[in-house]
Amino acid sequence: MGCTEVVAIGYAVSLAYHALFNTSVSVKEGHYIFPHDPPEFDLQKLNSLQIKTDRDVYKNAFAVAIPRTKGQKGAGLAAAIGIYCNPKDKLNIFQSTSDEIVIKAKKILRSGLIRVEYVKQLEKKLHLDIRVLIKYRLDDIYLISKVRIQDEHDNVTLIEVNNRPLFKGARSSDKSEKDHFPDSIEEILKIAKSMDSKDKEIVYEGILMNKKVAEVGLKGGYGTEIGKYLYTMAKDMNLEKTLLMQVRINAAAAADARMGGCNLPVMSTSGSGNQGITALLPIAVIGEIKDITYDKLCEAALISHLLTKLTHLYSTHLSALCGCAIKAGIGATAGITFLLGGTLKMIHQAINLLAANITGMICDGAKAGCALKISTASGVALECALMAINGANIASDNGIIFSRAEDTIKAIGKISDSLMETDLTIINIMKEKQMNRDTSNKHIE
Repeated sequence: MGCTEVVAIGYAVSLAYHALFNTSVSVKEGHYIFPHDPPEFDLQKLNSLQIKTDRDVYKNAFAVAIPRTKGQKGAGLAAAIGIYCNPKDKLNIFQSTSDEIVIKAKKILRSGLIRVEYVKQLEKKLHLDIRVLIKYRLDDIYLISKVRIQDEHDNVTLIEVNNRPLFKGARSSDKSEKDHFPDSIEEILKIAKSMDSKDKEIVYEGILMNKKVAEVGLKGGYGTEIGKYLYTMAKDMNLEKTLLMQVRINAAAAADARMGGCNLPVMSTSGSGNQGITALLPIAVIGEIKDITYDKLCEAALISHLLTKLTHLYSTHLSALCGCAIKAGIGATAGITFLLGGTLKMIHQAINLLAANITGMICDGAKAGCALKISTASGVALECALMAINGANIASDNGIIFSRAEDTIKAIGKISDSLMETDLTIINIMKEKQMNRDTSNKHIE
């Protein structure tokens, strides 16, 4: 529920606040369980709350709405709300947020005791990194709790109080995942076709979840209402029922709702809810309009998930390239091609067509405008699938395109990894236009 970066910040703060009042924590099925609930937060006892992130978590948490806050934004507010949340909710951490909690959180924010910073990482391969430190007075002494999340938004690697570890976990490894992940589209197709009924139920749950968010977004009131405006524009031109416009409208509407702070969860893929929207909604819409069978729909959706993940493994977790357009766009066009009866060769062609089309799309953080990019990518994914099915191909002498789509995906990963300076420039532009923010944002060399 909500943009994954502000959610992860809120989750880390919630863990850190609960840890202050406990001497142990147990882990059950990925949930961190503390023996004692914390007392009511007392602002007079807070000395400081520091959040340090990698540059792209910082970028994505910069201007995105937080669920259940009526569209209010920012990493600082997400951190303050996290104090009042229960870490057992993990990435649905904001589901219990109330108006009263938002009022209390804004009071913490106005105190100036929250600092949100990003650490300049020099390595090309950027890894997700969120570090939280709370200094809080209990009786006559100050307690200091630390929490760190790395690589995945819910992968906790440290919970510590006064330098005493309550929990230490391992970082996840892209290299290990690559070693075990299918490295060919042909193998991915075999996996999709071998799903059992339980697998299909899980995949289909994500389809239904993201369709529901699109339905809410279409009613308007979220973000910049791109889905609603697209529908009005299409209706004026008698195009609202065309396959392409239905795909674009629904994808935009879901992104409107999610980026606008909708209270519903979405099914993410490769660590991103927006990628989940791009990867699943075009397939869901086409499947419904074309009356595709349940089994075929689930297989196409899993192909989209897996191709998105494959692209993710060769790229950094976030970068100057828009992952919800390019990573999930690749997944979506592969899934759509399969859904519409395309062959393995056609799937390769569709991916290459999409890569040649929108690889240059930049990421300037999570915000309402993501609906535009997601709508565009979803439409392009459908267009490339249809072109490939009808025989279109792009030759391997074109720029970064290779004959095998897997090699094209690897090339995109190299581009993503090389764009550190571009990424920093985007962030600096965002910061330069920042006016009167509640949080103090500083750049640490």
